[in-house]
Amino acid sequence: MRNSECRTRNKKLKFRVQKSKSRNSKGITLIELILVLVIVGIISATVIPRLNITLSTSRSSVEGAAYMIASDIRYAQEFAMANRVSKTVTFTAGSSVYTFTPSDNMDPSGQLPSEATISNNFTVTFNSLGEPITGGGGSVTVSDGINTKTISIVEYTGKVNIS
Repeated sequence: MRNSECRTRNKKLKFRVQKSKSRNSKGITLIELILVLVIVGIISATVIPRLNITLSTSRSSVEGAAYMIASDIRYAQEFAMANRVSKTVTFTAGSSVYTFTPSDNMDPSGQLPSEATISNNFTVTFNSLGEPITGGGGSVTVSDGINTKTISIVEYTGKVNIS
């Protein structure tokens, strides 16, 4: 090819380059959307739990006390089986303390949170097989005056339930 032919060919092949859209275009990008969702998530995760602070504190103290009592009753049952002795847990109405007999230095404290109190007298004794000798089929109730939880012991098996 000669130089003159190249020039004519170059003149015939014209490419049109479109200008990019102006910066004033409407719409949002995916990155902007994700950032907004992350910020909203962080704000809601910190603000929402603080809205019902008085209600949730009361409820959680009773629930915590119920789980503590259930755990301590299970402890007494396991202690009786492991040591081949009888173990008794005694609850007194109007109190926030319960006791273990025979006492051992490894026993839990038996102290409920200050808001929670035991609503009824109840005694459960487990034999060396983990079966409830007394108190099987019974229950103990813990309350703060507003919320109430009941911890029951199945009669023959000694299984502990919270309701």
